[in-house]
Parts: sequence; structure tokens; C-alpha cells
Amino acid sequence: MAFEPVTREELRIGLYIKIEGSWFSHPFPTNTFKIRYQKEVETLCGLKHVKLFYDPDRSDPIGPHDTDAVDSAVHEAQEFLTSSAHPDGPQNSDSPETVAGRSMQEEAIADLVQRKRELQNDFRSYQRQLERIEAEYKEVLRQGKTMLHEIGTKQARGLKTAATIIESVNRLLADPGSSSAVMNLIGSMGGSEEFSFHAINVCMLSLLIGRGVRLNPRDLDRLALGALFHDIGELKYSMETLLKKAPSSVVETDAVLRKHPKYGREMLMAFPQFPIEALDIIAQHHERLDGSGYPLGLKAESIAPLAKIVMVADEYDELCHAPDPTKSLIPSEALSYLYAKRRRALCQDAIVTLIRLLGVYPPGSIVRLSNEAYALVTSVNVQARLRPVVMVYSEEIPREEAMIVDLAQEEELSIAQAIRPADLPPKVREYLNPRRVISYTPSDAASPEAEQDSLASVL
Repeated sequence: MAFEPVTREELRIGLYIKIEGSWFSHPFPTNTFKIRYQKEVETLCGLKHVKLFYDPDRSDPIGPHDTDAVDSAVHEAQEFLTSSAHPDGPQNSDSPETVAGRSMQEEAIADLVQRKRELQNDFRSYQRQLERIEAEYKEVLRQGKTMLHEIGTKQARGLKTAATIIESVNRLLADPGSSSAVMNLIGSMGGSEEFSFHAINVCMLSLLIGRGVRLNPRDLDRLALGALFHDIGELKYSMETLLKKAPSSVVETDAVLRKHPKYGREMLMAFPQFPIEALDIIAQHHERLDGSGYPLGLKAESIAPLAKIVMVADEYDELCHAPDPTKSLIPSEALSYLYAKRRRALCQDAIVTLIRLLGVYPPGSIVRLSNEAYALVTSVNVQARLRPVVMVYSEEIPREEAMIVDLAQEEELSIAQAIRPADLPPKVREYLNPRRVISYTPSDAASPEAEQDSLASVL
């Protein structure tokens, strides 16, 4: 059933209402919600320049024992409206306590509306930043394609191109101002340069984990180089062969493709200055701690530490970007899968670090909120990973004025579930288009206890 008009006198706890008006005309996080407290009724009664509607189907029915409560609420609303309509009336119409209470309420509403404006201003700066970072990211992808061609044709300058790429990636990840928005591009770009796209993604994710576990600069350089070239051995194969890979398998089953770590190591050994630690990453990124990997079936104690980081980054990106898009997992599903199913095969410290930095709902995740609204996760809250900042879809509000809600500040609003973008109606999917709005800033370390609580509650 569609929304129907409702008067302020008819407002009560249990009504599912919609506020028609600017998002800045009221203090609530969204324009649609169910009234849960009498204080919300009073706030709604005091709103100006808005129209109120309710949805009978999503509202709680009035039970036989609720009549007195409703009558009382209506009486309170009428008194509130009467006092609000005549603030300068007779001296005895409003007690000092009433005037003070109304003033405090107006100040509280003004403070909340101001907080909304600050959130939206921050969000708009994220959008501008995203445009700039996307251009830099595309340049890195272009350089990645050049680098792969140079190494594939045994040109030594390919290593110089790689150094330039790693310098750019490090700059993006190290500077909070520049890194804002960069990681979301991993989840929102793709296309004809898929090979270099995957190489850059794995390099970024590996460096993110490496920074999270506080590797020294020398090891970070080796890590980045090995991650960037981890699949270089696949250049030995034709595109037709590469496309035959099992779409969502975490262990490639084709016997020929299993040789690409060996081929990659051999290719880079042609460059004497290439570090041995990076060669180990290339050779071992498909090994697994439990011995289930390839090409040698090595176990934990025989696998290089840096390779243990890259194998997590590689598998996460493969899960999110399967060759068959219908088999790809959304970020929260991929993280959940790694944590719940892959802790024996992969390095648990690297998995937990990745989750800590990306959040349980990484930027770019589409979610359904507890009030049934769709939203896009735009950034992670370090101290409340289940409560990120989100952009909420609203049919009535233009996209450039979209509602931005910090769930850490909203006790009654939470994420109900993550949603696949393909399952969204087209107009919602376009409104919540990640390419244009996501932001990400690598977060500071959280306590192990808080991290385990977050993981246990969602995985």
C-alpha cells in the first residue's frame, strides 16, 4: 500500500512514516522510519515546512489495550502543537519549564541538522577526491599494461616501470588525503585490461596488509614487487587458455595453468637485480599452509612469509572478480568466506588484518538497512566496524543531495544484510553507483578483542 497523509495529532509509536521535505529540514537520519519513542513523536510534531505520510502496511496495528496510550499520545501532541503555535501568548500559557524545554529541543534539532550538513560536506569532498584518484588509478593501470609488455619481451626497463607503479601505489596508500577513495576502485573497475587490473589490485591489497602488520620498508618493497608480478607466468599462455580457468575456484584445476608460478619465476630470474624475496612470492603465491596448493604442495613452514600475504590478497581479489561475473562474491561475502573457510589454508593474521582494514562491510558494499532502505557503504568506522558511514537511497531526494548517515551515531539504525548490486532495481543501482561516490581511508589498528567481537557477530 502507498503512503497516506497523516496529521501530527495522529502520530504515535509504531507508525512507519515518511517525511516529505529536505533532508536538512529534520534531525532524523533518514526520511522514512518507524516511530519507536514518544520523543520522536514530539520532534515530528515540532517540524516545520514538511509533510508527513505513513504506510499502513508497515505500521504496527493498534491493539485492544493500546487505545488509552494512543489517546494520551494524541492529547500530548495537541498540547505540544498548541504551545508551539502560540509561543508569545499569555504569560500563564507556557511555564518557564515548557519554554526552556522547547528551546532545548530546538537547539538539539539544530545541532543534529548541522551534523548532517557536515557529513554531506565531507562526502562531497570525498566525491571530488574520488575523481582525482580515479584518474591516477587509471594511469597506474596504463603503466601496468606497459610494464607487463616490457617484462614479457625481456626489456629491463620493465623493472623501472614497476618501480614507478609501486611508488604511486605507496603514495596513495600512505597519504590519508590521497588514499581516500582509492581502494573502492578495486571493487568498481574492470574491463579489457583485466590482467594488469588484477596485478595492481593484488599489489595494493598486499601493501595494505603489509602496512597493517608493520613490515619494514625493505620488506614492503619486496612484497609490492612480488605481488605486482605474481601472475607474470600467465603471459606464457594464450588468452583462450586463460579464459578456461574455473571461474570461482580458489585452486585452479587446469594442469597447464598450475605451472604459471614456475614460469613466472623463470621469467624474472632473467633479471639479475630482481630480489629473491619477490621471486619466492611469484613461485609460492598458490601454495597453501595445509599443503593443498601448487605447484609443489608446500606447507606453512616451507612457504616464504611475504608469499603468505600475497596469497590472501590474490584469493580475495579472485573471489570478488571471477571471470564469470555471476560467480563473483560481494566484498563482505568474500571476507566472510576467507575468515570462515580458509583460515587453515591461508595465513589467519593476514586475513584478520585485511578485514580490520577493509571493515566487515568494505567501502562499495551495497546493504539493506534495518528500516528496509538500500544504502552504499562509503567509509569505514574504525571503532565500530559494523556501523560504517553510508549513502542512503531515496526516491524523493536527488542523488547530489543524497542522505549520508553515520551508523555509529544512530542506535536505532543498523545494517540488516549485504546486497548484490545485480539484485537491485536499475534506478537504485544507478543512484548508488560505487564508481562515483565511495571513499576509503586505511584505518588505525583496533584491539584484538574488538576485532574478534566484530567478526564473530557477522561471520
